[in-house]
Amino acid sequence: MARVMVLVVGLGLLSMGQSAKAAGLKCAGADGKTACTAAQVADINHGILVGKRMHKPLAMVKEVSLGPNGTLVCKQADGSACTDDQLSEIISVTKAGGGSIQIMKTMDKASPLL
Repeated sequence: MARVMVLVVGLGLLSMGQSAKAAGLKCAGADGKTACTAAQVADINHGILVGKRMHKPLAMVKEVSLGPNGTLVCKQADGSACTDDQLSEIISVTKAGGGSIQIMKTMDKASPLL
């Protein structure tokens, strides 16, 4: 019987091969320790909206929202989780904005299904 790995990206699930890692985003304020506020997440969403015209990976991003422990949950227009390219572009757009928001990509090793 073959083993299958499942990646959790945001709230979406994607079946993969034997071993894989899931990317996610962690959001912090200027101090790098406290989780982003709802207002800061609204600023990120505004940056995504503006960036859609110039950054192709953002075209299908619907929104990001606050998840547990400062994580960001990213959803595409079709309801699926954002791709790694989209997460990288969100980080890029946020840095370009020059605000007091710090976004870091996190990697979680997927767990095997038994």
